Amino acid sequence: MKTLINHTFDFTAYERELSEFKTLLDNNPELSESRDILPFFKDRPNLSTQIATLIPQMVNNEKLAYEFDIFGDFAADIAVGDPSSNTFCFIEFEDAKAESIFVKNGKKYKDEFSSRLEHGFSQIIDWFYKIDGLQNSDDFEERFGRNKIEYEGILVIGRDHFLNTSLKKRLDWRARRTVVNSKHLYCYTFDELHSILTSKIAMLRLLTA
Repeated sequence: MKTLINHTFDFTAYERELSEFKTLLDNNPELSESRDILPFFKDRPNLSTQIATLIPQMVNNEKLAYEFDIFGDFAADIAVGDPSSNTFCFIEFEDAKAESIFVKNGKKYKDEFSSRLEHGFSQIIDWFYKIDGLQNSDDFEERFGRNKIEYEGILVIGRDHFLNTSLKKRLDWRARRTVVNSKHLYCYTFDELHSILTSKIAMLRLLTA
């Protein structure tokens, strides 16, 4: 699914998909982006659209695409759109392995942010560059149904159990403060993603009762 299509949220299916996400995490200490993560989310559209609710202004996530083509040069693993707020979320997955976020840098220095994490951030920055440059064009309106949008990015990478307290603080600090061209670039581990979505589902139950 390389273009945005309409998606109708199914709460019952979402509960099942979120439970399956927990099972995936519980049963696999490490996850490969290509082998485990991408196929898992492609089969779970309700879970995929709910990732975008981590962006505060996104509520009615009615547009969805996988491997979304960003004007021929780049592709987002998932794109989600909320037409009511004219806001789009572009999501990048990376591996969830021991050195997905930090790598050792000898005994004398602190661990460094990994090339995998830097690649993930750079991917999203390139998306922002392309989107910003093509707003108000005919091609842009054809792709998004309007000539200008609000947008944010989310990078999901790594596992909590590979991070000690110090490393987690470093990641959290960077994740909270990365803003590119006034657009936020959020970063979460897969465990954080599951935890936040689980905490939000109680409110969804009230709304769908």
